[in-house]
Amino acid sequence: MKKNYFAFSSVVLIAIVTLLQSNASGPASNGNRATGAPGDGASTCVTCHSGGGFGSVSVLVELKDSENNTVTEYVPEQLYDVDVTVTNSAGNPAGYGFQVISMSGNTSLNSFSDPGNGVKLSTSSSRQYAEHNSPNSGGSFTLKWTAPSPGTGDVDFYFGANAVNGNGNNGSDNATIGDVTFSEIIGDTTDTTGNGEPQGLSELSFNENSLSVYPNPAQNMVFVEGYIANGTINIYAINGSLVKSFVLNQDQFDVSELEAGIYFIQAGTRLGKFVKL
Repeated sequence: MKKNYFAFSSVVLIAIVTLLQSNASGPASNGNRATGAPGDGASTCVTCHSGGGFGSVSVLVELKDSENNTVTEYVPEQLYDVDVTVTNSAGNPAGYGFQVISMSGNTSLNSFSDPGNGVKLSTSSSRQYAEHNSPNSGGSFTLKWTAPSPGTGDVDFYFGANAVNGNGNNGSDNATIGDVTFSEIIGDTTDTTGNGEPQGLSELSFNENSLSVYPNPAQNMVFVEGYIANGTINIYAINGSLVKSFVLNQDQFDVSELEAGIYFIQAGTRLGKFVKL
């Protein structure tokens, strides 16, 4: 019996060591989902990593648009940078790890891409995760995310992260789990009259007569190239309704009072398009 017990204990020990080593190179790639997201099971980063002297672990998940602005809402089908920053309140951990998943309700969106240094994309049970490829001494991770189609609504990013001592076991580490929600831009983002240009604007061209509008998306000021000085500018909502009309005597104007959504700018036969955040 002693021999059998010893043999069984050895197998369990080998299995534990193997699990720890595999998680060091990314848990989801080895079937371990640790974010606490719906459907991920009860085991999380906190379940395994505890008892360390690194205080509380905090995670900041940020979305950044094409202008490097941090946003709290997303424009459907747009590409965003995702910055994940893991910090701790005490001690000096040897490194940090993380795992994150983006979900709409109980459905994984599977739209991460372009992982940065020390980050990899893994799939477990048809769910895509971004996670560390190896412990990161600085706690900063980057990747990209493509927003879902219009009408998806709120998107939740569930995450788990840890601060580790690097000794190969998880008994003296600290960890946390959490989530952050990004709302879909409020306002019309599709043309329900035929998926084309708004009514009344279909005769205008987006090609040689188009206006160049930037930044896009915009929050406050919009700059326009190709406009006619002291000419009338019309701003239309995506449904074709006229929102604002004014004479533009410089290359910029304020859109901060507009509701979030997609807008068209008309100057004579020229047409431009921008998204208001």
